[in-house]
Order: sequence, then structure tokens, then C-alpha cells
Amino acid sequence: MAHASPTRPSTNGPGGPDPRWRVTPTKAVVAVILLVAIVLPLLVSTYDQVDPRLFGFPFFYWYQLLWVFIAAALCGLSFLLLKREAADYQRRLDADRDEPEQGEAGIHPRRSR
Repeated sequence: MAHASPTRPSTNGPGGPDPRWRVTPTKAVVAVILLVAIVLPLLVSTYDQVDPRLFGFPFFYWYQLLWVFIAAALCGLSFLLLKREAADYQRRLDADRDEPEQGEAGIHPRRSR
């Protein structure tokens, strides 16, 4: 009978080297931004009134519609922050890969990704 060989634990999960799993200040800020975009429109006490009216629409309607655009902008901001963080990480990774090791000036060791 053939026995299955034990599998190596994945290094791409939480705690592994994959940068997507690391908690960073940028990711904390993004979490707060997205939390605001989700929770504030759900707080009924912020929009349970008729006045002030805007172009004849009660406050409830135009306030909720305004949050559609605010939430879209906050999601876009979150995306840009995470994209910038990923680009910075990639730049640092490339810079580390291009630097020669001590005592090996001009020799660039090949490292696999």
C-alpha cells in the first residue's frame, strides 16, 4: 500500500511570509475607514428625520444617497492605500534582491521568488 507523504504546512497562511497576511498600520487604517463606511449609514438615529429637505426630497432619501458616494470614495481610498503599501513592499523586495551580499561586490546571487 502506498502511504501519503506528510504534507508541508503552507507558508502562505497567517504568520507566513506572504505580505498580504501581515497586519500593518495601513491595514488598520483601511479597516477603520471601511468600518465607518459600513456602520454610519446603518445608524438610524442619524437619518430618522424629514427636515432639512433638499430639492423637495426628505433628509432620509438624500442622506442615504449621499452615503452611496461617500462609501464609494472611502472604498477607493482604501484600495489606493493598500496598493501603495504593496508597491512599497515590492520596491523593498526588489532593492534587497539587487544588493550584492557582503564581500561579493558585483556578484548578484539568483534568488527564487
